[in-house]
Amino acid sequence: MENAPLLDRYVELIGETFLENIYKKARSVEGIRVLHINTTHRGGGVAELLGALTPITDNLNIQHKRKVIQLDPDSNHFTTRIVDMLQGGIAGTIPEKEKQNFLRWLQQALPQQPTEEENADIYFIHDFQLIPLARLFPWLQPTIWFCHIDTDKPNPDAVDYIMEYQRDYQLCVFNNPFTVFKQHLGDRAQVLTLGIDPFTEKNAALSADVGEECLIRCGIDPKRPLITQVARFDRWKNPWQAIDIYRRVKREEPEVQLALVGAMEAADDINALNILHDVQKYAQGDPDIHLLSDPKVVRHREVNALQRYSSVILQRSTKEGFGLTITEAMWKYQPVIGTTATGPRTQIIHGTNGYISDETEEATEYTLHLLRDRDKWEEMGQQAHEHVRQHYLIPTMLIHYLSLLESVSGRTPSQTDNPGAIPAD
Repeated sequence: MENAPLLDRYVELIGETFLENIYKKARSVEGIRVLHINTTHRGGGVAELLGALTPITDNLNIQHKRKVIQLDPDSNHFTTRIVDMLQGGIAGTIPEKEKQNFLRWLQQALPQQPTEEENADIYFIHDFQLIPLARLFPWLQPTIWFCHIDTDKPNPDAVDYIMEYQRDYQLCVFNNPFTVFKQHLGDRAQVLTLGIDPFTEKNAALSADVGEECLIRCGIDPKRPLITQVARFDRWKNPWQAIDIYRRVKREEPEVQLALVGAMEAADDINALNILHDVQKYAQGDPDIHLLSDPKVVRHREVNALQRYSSVILQRSTKEGFGLTITEAMWKYQPVIGTTATGPRTQIIHGTNGYISDETEEATEYTLHLLRDRDKWEEMGQQAHEHVRQHYLIPTMLIHYLSLLESVSGRTPSQTDNPGAIPAD
């Protein structure tokens, strides 16, 4: 296997030993063809993860392809109900008629036999929307199901729905340990640590001058304090509490501004516009509350600037499967004020590299503390950056991902040292 330039550039961040272990893993599955199936080309964490992972795996001679199944309005409505139930937001049961209509629609989403486009050695099915696929299309084997949402306290009927189809998968993968259906899945349940690409436009170093220009283009005064939450406009992201925290802070720090940043790109997010309109009403025309949703304005560089040059970063999700926007902000030396949702508490070490609190008043106190004590903010930001370097960059995700491919490919596992976490500086 030739060296992969896109992987080798990580050596200063991860060290030679960790890098070599990735190559050993990759050699054991070299030449394998993998097809990932999800519901949206752009927007959302799945599309972003695949966009970061695929160029490196291609470098490693592990061929990756994507198939996007775009949901129609009725299917979108049904699967939105399922995610609300899986995340504990809706009681009751799944309407059988809606379920059967969805299954009939999904049965038309793929051919009965794979074409060259769909032919692969391993299949990944992403998230709850598409979990029936392995049952409906037996040629999708071996298959791994990947759940990206927060299933810490799910509706039991929704769990029954997932369990009805999960037995058709060799592995069921979750992106943090708090969301695993361990009692149902046993050893087939695995955790895949997610990671970000620090070399992309969204995450790479950005000068203060360029960052200031980006803030100005977004209508923000770069000379005044700025509180920011980057998250799509979704009820689970709880933008209303971010506004409540901002209003409490503003009583004591009247110059403060708030940016709620959620470019609406994900085609499978049918409620984003309604949530945005509701948040606009809640903002009550406050000129210091900036609702940034236009993807033509909020591009990757603007998100980089907002995460990097804000005074304080919030992530107020009531449910969060992982939260790559938390990872991105921490990489940019930002301590994040998160919640007890599974994604934030996976990444944030309370009092060390950020804060965890569900309460508005307590989160307000943490925000004021970081606004006023910039030495503490800087110290915690350094800890946040180092925590991401050790645990949440693409190479860590990649080595776990390659292990999943090994386990279902039938090939002899590589003999590698246990890579653990990337060594500390």
